[in-house]
Amino acid sequence: MSALIWLGRHASALLVLGFVVVPFLPFGADQLRPALPWLVVLVTALGTARQPTDRATLARVFAPRATLAMAGWLALSQVGLALLVVMLGHALHAPPELLVLIVAFCAASPLSSAPNLALMLGYDFTLALRLTLLGTLLAPVLMPLALAVSGLSFDAPVGQVAVKVLGMLAGGIVLGLGIQRLCGQDRIARNPEILNGLAALAMISFLFPLLAGSRAAVAADPVLGAELLALALLLNFGGHLLVRALARPLLPPPAARALGLVFGNRNVSIVLASLPFDPTLTLFVAALQCPVYATPVVFGLAARLRNRTAPSS
Repeated sequence: MSALIWLGRHASALLVLGFVVVPFLPFGADQLRPALPWLVVLVTALGTARQPTDRATLARVFAPRATLAMAGWLALSQVGLALLVVMLGHALHAPPELLVLIVAFCAASPLSSAPNLALMLGYDFTLALRLTLLGTLLAPVLMPLALAVSGLSFDAPVGQVAVKVLGMLAGGIVLGLGIQRLCGQDRIARNPEILNGLAALAMISFLFPLLAGSRAAVAADPVLGAELLALALLLNFGGHLLVRALARPLLPPPAARALGLVFGNRNVSIVLASLPFDPTLTLFVAALQCPVYATPVVFGLAARLRNRTAPSS
């Protein structure tokens, strides 16, 4: 148990270390790739287990009017955005390979750890939690719908994608609720570092099927690797900052920041696990882990610098 507590206290550093070290380990991507759907289930379960699921909290989180507004935002930011990207891409004669990557990002639901990132950064935790929970529940509908309306070829029927997404997320939610029932919600709340340690182990394990083979792929085509990393940073950080700026006149600052955070950090691994193997998409999802793991460091540092330079009253 003390080892898990230690892991939980050093989770952020261990995740960054894992991101750097895993590509250099002697594991074949072909051996590890079949584990990806099961790791999606595990990470979803650990994310679910730490969320409050009592009736009072769920009734407050899913208040009808707010839920309808958030569902509309999720549909717009996934399905609507995928359609807009394809329309603009065709108008600008963008290569289909690029559009496939951007649409995969657009189709993805919010990252399951987004509420924890919001909590770490001092953003609106409740809004991030609402969007993440609702986005997870709607993912079996919105994700395949976003892929379908794009008109791009993903080599998988929409129904098959929907069934795979539903299976992974339903399995993760059921397992997470089982963990919560077994351990007790109060006990989990009193010992967050233990669950942080388990989550760190799961996330590091998650890196193996994503990053195994990425070093060889980048070495074979370093220009493509650099381009995919630049695209990942642009979509995550750029989307985060753009949505935050657009939301600032309408929402309090913590809520605007949470909305941007959830927009930029998406669970594209579920899209990857739902589709036939695509080496470029796999490398792109691996590149997307960089801004995800860097978000607490980059935006935490930005917040500290902003607080230092703010005029004292």
